[in-house]
Amino acid sequence: MNIYKFLLIDAVLVITTIPITIFLQGSNKKYPLLSSSNKERLLGRTSLKLPDKEKLIGLEKHAKKKGSGIKFDSLVGDWRFISVWKKDIDEEDLFFSSLLRIFAAKIKFKKATATEYLSNFSVIASIQLGVLTIEFSGSGCLKGEENLLTYLFNLIELKSGSKILMSKSIEKQTDRRKSYFSLIALDENGEWLAARGQGGSLVIWFKD
Repeated sequence: MNIYKFLLIDAVLVITTIPITIFLQGSNKKYPLLSSSNKERLLGRTSLKLPDKEKLIGLEKHAKKKGSGIKFDSLVGDWRFISVWKKDIDEEDLFFSSLLRIFAAKIKFKKATATEYLSNFSVIASIQLGVLTIEFSGSGCLKGEENLLTYLFNLIELKSGSKILMSKSIEKQTDRRKSYFSLIALDENGEWLAARGQGGSLVIWFKD
């Protein structure tokens, strides 16, 4: 399952469907929560121009021929989901993109400790609404010139601030069930990162 759908499904189950109702019903002025989904406000950087789908396709073709050139160290940090395009659809998926922004969905990459493989990392994906946060923790690896970023989650936690309300292990996955992103391009200033998920959707993160 694509990671952004994975995050949203669990968010809806735990936090209820109120944000979706607000999204379907109202305007930004009437429902302040929706204003947090505004892309320009979230980025807070008027000079940062994100690529459109046509540009992403061009970057993807280049990456397939010559590689994306993305290095492991450049991935370390917090990345927020900002835009999603479904497979074979030219327009941005405004519904999922907005929900991901409302839930402050992000993914964090950290250098793994006590490992002989320099391309291994710890990965934490999370969604948030108010003081409630759901975190999925696991491990991942950046594979060769393909720039294939694979990952597995083994723990889910529900938190209120820094307090853990629930913690549960996730059934161990086999290599066949690993999730992945095929990395396409990294902004020259390291401000945004583009990738294609295993379900075919294109996604852009920006550095938090």
